[in-house]
Amino acid sequence: MSTETTVAQLQNWHNFCQYHANNDWHGTWTRYSADGQIIETFHCIRSFHVSDCGNEIHHQNHYTYADGTKKTKTFGPYKKPITRALFLDNTFSWGSTKVESGSTFGFETGLRYEDKRANVVIVYDDAGNLEKITVTPETLTVFPENPSRPSAKELSGNWVGTAKKMTSNWMVSSPIPVSWKPLENLADKADDYQIFHFSDGISISCPRKVAIDKSFLATIEWQISHNLLQRGIRNYKDSSLINFTLQTFSLATE
Repeated sequence: MSTETTVAQLQNWHNFCQYHANNDWHGTWTRYSADGQIIETFHCIRSFHVSDCGNEIHHQNHYTYADGTKKTKTFGPYKKPITRALFLDNTFSWGSTKVESGSTFGFETGLRYEDKRANVVIVYDDAGNLEKITVTPETLTVFPENPSRPSAKELSGNWVGTAKKMTSNWMVSSPIPVSWKPLENLADKADDYQIFHFSDGISISCPRKVAIDKSFLATIEWQISHNLLQRGIRNYKDSSLINFTLQTFSLATE
């Protein structure tokens, strides 16, 4: 491993610690079917805590289901600097890096702003068909309210933005200006994509079906406020992940 790669991987670990660890994230998890129907909603506290030596992160999920059942699941510990996720500034994304025949495919992308996060998990079945979507708004203090059905969303005004990219080996580009495009116009062959607008300003654009040797984008969008919006985009070329992009837009004042 080159020195450049080692430095990049350490920065990735640092971002994990700085923006997501030593926190208890209170989330309302809602699972949707591929056509946007609510399957279930439950609460979960995701706890990430850095060891005293700083070389490990301990992770537990504490679930509370609608019938009152409680369950705790332990992950890790994650050992410095190894983590499956890409931590680009205050965002993260992890999951399948390649579409493979006969295997399920999925990923999670999360965006953070101040004491809130917006996270989405998208899963495809072993035939490559969109199977389910889990949407999780989180805060550091209380559980967000239960969601409503997906609905339409329209944005107007002059949105100006920047974009940064991270490759699968943690290399990060310098920020560049990026022009605003609505979710419906991000990808070629828009009819091949499913777009949903959920509660808490969270939206997604993802393929209805993934397949070997096909290129596609998988986008999570979060309108944080009336004048601030973020996107996390997983970019797959020939069905393999080539980068994760963070786009940040603000509404320009006249």
